Amino acid sequence: MLFHITATHSPDNCPGYDPKAMAGVVKAIEGSEALAKKLGVTVHFMVNGAPKHVIFALVEAEDSTPIALWTNAFPIRQDFDITPVRREAELAEMAKAMMAQQQS
Repeated sequence: MLFHITATHSPDNCPGYDPKAMAGVVKAIEGSEALAKKLGVTVHFMVNGAPKHVIFALVEAEDSTPIALWTNAFPIRQDFDITPVRREAELAEMAKAMMAQQQS
């Protein structure tokens, strides 16, 4: 299952203004791929929207539990919006099935 993650933090919690916090974030980023793999999370992409204090990611996992463990491994206080998403081709197949079911 695919999940789109939007992680936001306030300027007060931004590690960019705190060299000690930034060191922990760099370490977490460097270890995030190994942790994700250990938890059964595939990270398709993860991008940072600095200076807007936002991070976007597309990940894949069986459910949201390992995603919560992975996101909370980053040592800064953030809010997470984790949304289940599907590929457009899957949506088209689902729509076809729904239309067929409605016609029968």
